Amino acid sequence: MGNAGIEPKYPVTIEIKGTILGLYKVQDRGRVQIPPEIRNKLNIKDGDKIFWIKGYDGKYTIVKAEKIG
Repeated sequence: MGNAGIEPKYPVTIEIKGTILGLYKVQDRGRVQIPPEIRNKLNIKDGDKIFWIKGYDGKYTIVKAEKIG
């Protein structure tokens, strides 16, 4: 696995099964930028809502919130 342009001063301390798409700094009030590749894949636009889901295994997933009905 390549380092995807991430500086070596940020060592990966857990096993990652997948690809690191970027390294983003948390801004004021906990804001973080969603990488363009993910926004495009999930069709996330300004004003959309997303779920932050904590799985039973302790890992987190981001899912676009879709209205039902």
